[in-house]
Amino acid sequence: MIIFRKFFSTPHFQILVLLTASLYIQTANATKIQPVSVFSPGSTAVISIDPVLPKRGEPFTINVTGQWKDNCIPDQDKVTYEVGESDKGYISVETILDRTNDCGDEFEPTTYKLSVKVQGSDWEVFFNSQRAVKIDLVVRDPLYPLPDDRFAGTHWTGEFDLNLGLHAIPPRLGSGYWLSEGTPYQGLLIQQQGNTVVFYELKYNRTSGEPNWHYAAGRFDGNSLNSAAYLINWLSPVDGINPKYGLGLAHPPINKLVQPERQELLFDTSSAGLDVRGVNRIVAFIGLINGVTPVGYEYKRWVFDLDDTQLPPVVPDMVGPWNLYGFNGQNLEQSLQIEFRAGTKIGGDLYSFSSLDDDWVMDCQVNLGGEGSCNLTSEELGLTMNFELDPTTSYEAHYYGTTFNGNYAKAPLVSSSIDEPDQTGILLRAGLHLPVLGLR
Repeated sequence: MIIFRKFFSTPHFQILVLLTASLYIQTANATKIQPVSVFSPGSTAVISIDPVLPKRGEPFTINVTGQWKDNCIPDQDKVTYEVGESDKGYISVETILDRTNDCGDEFEPTTYKLSVKVQGSDWEVFFNSQRAVKIDLVVRDPLYPLPDDRFAGTHWTGEFDLNLGLHAIPPRLGSGYWLSEGTPYQGLLIQQQGNTVVFYELKYNRTSGEPNWHYAAGRFDGNSLNSAAYLINWLSPVDGINPKYGLGLAHPPINKLVQPERQELLFDTSSAGLDVRGVNRIVAFIGLINGVTPVGYEYKRWVFDLDDTQLPPVVPDMVGPWNLYGFNGQNLEQSLQIEFRAGTKIGGDLYSFSSLDDDWVMDCQVNLGGEGSCNLTSEELGLTMNFELDPTTSYEAHYYGTTFNGNYAKAPLVSSSIDEPDQTGILLRAGLHLPVLGLR
């Protein structure tokens, strides 16, 4: 589970115009994220743990798989880990590039694997923590020494819930356009099918002003995705005849675009990734060419031109069957099934979903910027669950994890009965399964 990405094309020129015009209509409240050092653009890394949900006090293994930009891959023999204090909630895995061989100048992706076993006594402090545990991977490069004699390197991060195993549930972003005030006149086009995502970054070159579109595709591992991104550079266009003046007339020819031959295309490769902070808030990272440090920006959904019969894309897609679980620690106390009808607009920013049996109602108050919350209630059962669609701040998203990612919601499940204590409620889309349930 991790992060980075980028893209470009031409039939979508009208889309780019719409994206530009929309910025005069709607401003996305985004925040610039701390840059992440990447000296290996085009390299990828997927972090996972085995078992998916380790039992308290037992060791587990952190595994990393991916491709490096050349044959100087991260060194398995140099892998170490460090566990942060309970209030910081992180496990840092570190290694060094093996540069004993000639790496070469060409981009020749090489598959690599890393693993390290974390002792149970080291991570037990995180058990039952409300915070998500961050697992960081840092690959140091000995060619780039830092002032403290360490090495600069490439850095990825994954989010893991060691209490219930929510890191095994991928997000559901659907499809649409995303904007960020950190990148004016630019945007993202995302298409998701299953757990696989194809996305385009629609940007421009700040020096030349030329369009600069990048393409990337990858699969979600938890709330993160990382892959290689590709910029297609078309070499010089072909001179042609200006049809306005015809043949034989003394007039400068025009440049016309024709289908290029394979040798006329140049693919620049960099790194790309998405980090889902909430169903309406993502962070996109792009690893730039030639080792330039990338910057991640927060993006929010673009809402435009809806009629009264359509729900805005910022309203969660709740239609269909769900399972509601109530946990006490890792003990499953209750399990209920709910199937929602299509949502309706009540008025203003208020939208409502009701269950087929009319036992449940979910009311969601969401503004067009994507901020809001949903309240699930059953008067018959005396149960209530209220969850935020997006964390209020990036700090909350980073240290406490995602509360709703489109496929699950996590919040206290409150009973109206004085004798019933609150439980940890998990609302999970049917067909998905929590790892914790396999422990019973």
